[in-house]
Amino acid sequence: NGIWFRLTLSLLFTFFVMLSGFILKGDADGQQAFRILNSLINQIPLIGSSLSFTLLGKENDLQILYVNHIATATIFLWVIIVEHSKIFWTKTTTFVSSLLMIIFLSFLFTPALHDGRNPVIKGPWYFLGFQEIFHWLPQPYWVLIFIFALLVVFYFIPKQKNESKRRIKKTLLFVLFIYLVLTAIGFFFRGENWKFVLPWNNPVVSNFSIEPFENLTAVDDSLFLKEVPVVLNRREGCLVCHSGVKGFSPAHNPDAIGCFSCHGGKPFSLDENIAHKNMLLMPGDLSDAKVSCGTTECHPGIPERVDKTLMTTLSGLVSVNRFVFDESDTPTKLSFISELGHSPADKHLRNLCASCHLGGKKEELGPIDELSRGGGCLACHLNYNDPAIEQLNNYLNSENSNKNSPNIHPQLSIKITNDHCFGCHSRSGRISTNYEGWFETELLPDEINIADSNYRVLLDERVFKKTTEDVHHQKGMDCIDCHTSKEVMGDGSYYLHEEEQVKIKCTDCHSKNYKNRIATDELDSESQKIVELRKSEREGYKHLVTEDSGYPLLNTYVKENSRPFLITKNNNDSLQLTPPLSVCTEGKAHSELSCGSCHTSWVSQCVGCHTEYKPGETGYDLLDKKDIKGSWVEHPSNFFTEPPVLGIRTDSTGKETIETFAPGMIISIDKNQNEKTIFKRLYAPTVPHTITRKSRSCKSCHNNPLAIGYGRGKLEYVKEGSYGKWVFTPRFSKSKYDGLPLDAWVEFLHDGKPPYSTRENARPFNIEEQKLILTVGACLTCHNEDSSVMHKALDDFDSALKNISNFCLLPRWD
Repeated sequence: NGIWFRLTLSLLFTFFVMLSGFILKGDADGQQAFRILNSLINQIPLIGSSLSFTLLGKENDLQILYVNHIATATIFLWVIIVEHSKIFWTKTTTFVSSLLMIIFLSFLFTPALHDGRNPVIKGPWYFLGFQEIFHWLPQPYWVLIFIFALLVVFYFIPKQKNESKRRIKKTLLFVLFIYLVLTAIGFFFRGENWKFVLPWNNPVVSNFSIEPFENLTAVDDSLFLKEVPVVLNRREGCLVCHSGVKGFSPAHNPDAIGCFSCHGGKPFSLDENIAHKNMLLMPGDLSDAKVSCGTTECHPGIPERVDKTLMTTLSGLVSVNRFVFDESDTPTKLSFISELGHSPADKHLRNLCASCHLGGKKEELGPIDELSRGGGCLACHLNYNDPAIEQLNNYLNSENSNKNSPNIHPQLSIKITNDHCFGCHSRSGRISTNYEGWFETELLPDEINIADSNYRVLLDERVFKKTTEDVHHQKGMDCIDCHTSKEVMGDGSYYLHEEEQVKIKCTDCHSKNYKNRIATDELDSESQKIVELRKSEREGYKHLVTEDSGYPLLNTYVKENSRPFLITKNNNDSLQLTPPLSVCTEGKAHSELSCGSCHTSWVSQCVGCHTEYKPGETGYDLLDKKDIKGSWVEHPSNFFTEPPVLGIRTDSTGKETIETFAPGMIISIDKNQNEKTIFKRLYAPTVPHTITRKSRSCKSCHNNPLAIGYGRGKLEYVKEGSYGKWVFTPRFSKSKYDGLPLDAWVEFLHDGKPPYSTRENARPFNIEEQKLILTVGACLTCHNEDSSVMHKALDDFDSALKNISNFCLLPRWD
């Protein structure tokens, strides 16, 4: 009985030896295994904490565990084996064959040292079954009860009759079979966040490879004379060779995070070929950001947020395009650019638009420029200084096969300039070019004088001409001076369109009453980290907070009895924040106007722009990055830089606001001969980033056919008896599809015809609203907009109409 009891007890010591050997690797898996085992032992009543310290010691000091592994447990197991089998020494053939097998396997497989970059943490393969059980049991101590029950059953096997013994053994074999199934599931089918994945999609399996005798590869003897640095509690072999690389920002200095944290590879090897295996040359792509930028020690959670942003999903672009092609019944549907198929609408995007999303890979070394697309984290955070660019160019242009790689590394930092945004945002709405005061022309590069500063030729050979820049750009502000990290990198939620993800409003900075403010020590951890990196805390000052989302504006400062100011993030210029003028807020007339409806100086517009599909030409698939048969070709024409069209947008509360719009999709699509031609006249809400301090005039809205939605042309107020009458003569011809002028949104003095817009909550002015606008316009044909009469009308237009003189000609509506 005593021998069998001690044999039963030896099972626990066997488990302990197996698990302690795994822990003693000291890698991320081992550290996690230590925590789990320590937690389980501590749950043993009365003796848990003492037993845990006796067996394991402290987490960061493995000496006690090491002694127990090689001495205490080994001696006990040897005694049990001798007592049970009466064998002091194993047979020579068994010893030699086992030794040769172990030696062979050690050269066949590289030790699996887990560095913590991959979020999937797994124990030794023989305990993966327990890992599965741990996950599904509501309380971990059930595992202790299960193990104790197995030991009890095992102990009582000799005391049973033969038939009972056979049943118990069969039961134990069945339990072992179930455990092996759980082990196979844990190794092959269990992915990140406990998701069920197929083996070929499981990084643990797909990255597994056999490298025969990899560890026998020759290594320069001089390397062994150097001490291998320890970074983030692991040996960093990369730094033995790359310690001379300079140029890093402090937060990404290899002395702090090593090379491996970003580039991967195998930091435990000093051999170049082994160390560089599976290395990421340009980490930060969204496909690998979770195991480079987004690890626990670096920026956890941010890649998951970025994955949900519109810059990654392009949801609005995809859903609107499918709506235009009649492949969706709504322009407002959550969609993903990464899931594009090969329908006509999706092929249109693949051929023309799909490169501008963060999920695209950065495939060429070098700084971000006007042609840059994608790149994940690098799209915003990569910066080259002049010496780094010079070294890179010398490296790329060198024909020497043994050329040395550059020793000046580009920086990864929060210095995000407008150039980082330009690549994607100089297309479509032309936000970047608009902001800097450039409008697109139909000119070709050889048609202008390159030395003329009024013109600019982009790297894609589009020609732009200088015009009015945004007042914020004129003051030296960059994009990130307004747009916060929670906007750009997302807040963890999916959004359908741009206006939903953008949280900042003009009135957050330009207000007469700054109620929302927050102290630096009250900020969330991410915001506090940004303040620390920028060294931007100002004693005694608080930060303004956005009204809608509650996000702190970290570069704004306010305190009692002083005017708030803003410090630009890249140039450290101080700018005073001015409140709106009284004309912006007085009376009821302007209560429904957005700030942009008056202060937007111009917006990029085109009339007659055309895309044509040519099945015989060779196109290019921007997602699959390959040539395809058939191509969409753009034919731009009639670019305009004029004030925007105005219309109505309704928010989730039902509030209607007058906002700015531009032609989004006025398009006809010819399908098969037997199918009806698709025609859509959709205007898109726009935030063109062409703000001026001076607002547009009253007449530019009330007497301007373009602003009201009629299109360009001549809008006249003529006398007709004792009344007046508005007459509109359009500039452009009428469309054969709906009878409206080519540049119109709505017919003159008629209601619009749905669908109106690329948004379901946007529309042009209805006929009653048009009449009200034109009635004010009729007054402006005689009265100056700064006159006392018009100022009274701002407060109460209906009352002003009751006091008109006999000389006033009010419009008559037929």
